[in-house]
Amino acid sequence: MDFLVFDLETQRSALEVGGWDHIEEMRMSVGVVWDSAKARFFTYYEDQVEALIQHLQSGALVVGYNHLGFDYKVLAGYRPPEERPGFLTRFEALPNLDLLLAIRDVLGRKIKLEDVARPTLQVGKSADGLQALEWFKDYLAGDEAKLQMIADYCKQDVAVTRDLYLHGLEQQRIQYLDKDFGIRKLAVDWSNKPLARALPETSEQLSFF
Repeated sequence: MDFLVFDLETQRSALEVGGWDHIEEMRMSVGVVWDSAKARFFTYYEDQVEALIQHLQSGALVVGYNHLGFDYKVLAGYRPPEERPGFLTRFEALPNLDLLLAIRDVLGRKIKLEDVARPTLQVGKSADGLQALEWFKDYLAGDEAKLQMIADYCKQDVAVTRDLYLHGLEQQRIQYLDKDFGIRKLAVDWSNKPLARALPETSEQLSFF
């Protein structure tokens, strides 16, 4: 089955747009897609957001980490307010596998990507969402190299999410860091099980980037 792995970075924080109820106002700085059919990464900047939206609607399974609760809402911000609910409904109806939700459904709680990826793959995130926001401010101030740094960071997150998905798909287990008990194993079944249930917005969302 062909699949896409998707992540994006934003221009603004929750604080800058008035809280997590306004994710649609954060705007995208960079979006990255791994396309298994083409075996390559695609990088999209804000002026290419419509091409990104079309890519995600290509029919392949879309894999992400909290993309149902966050990334799709950022993309919805590129539609007029009255069209955003319909946009989200269409995207939530795509074949989606949100690994944050899949892990939560088995473990019973949410867990950071870093706390799953590093124990499972021995590799993790190269930075964090807050750093990417600072880089975007530097880019706006004239440091054009910072936009490429955001793209590289986003690409790393997509690669980690892809490899975590493939590991769970093939091995039917992953590992995660438990703050009380250390590294633990978790059985997973990600074959032919798209998930389309978004998380409610909470003040904890940023910790999952």
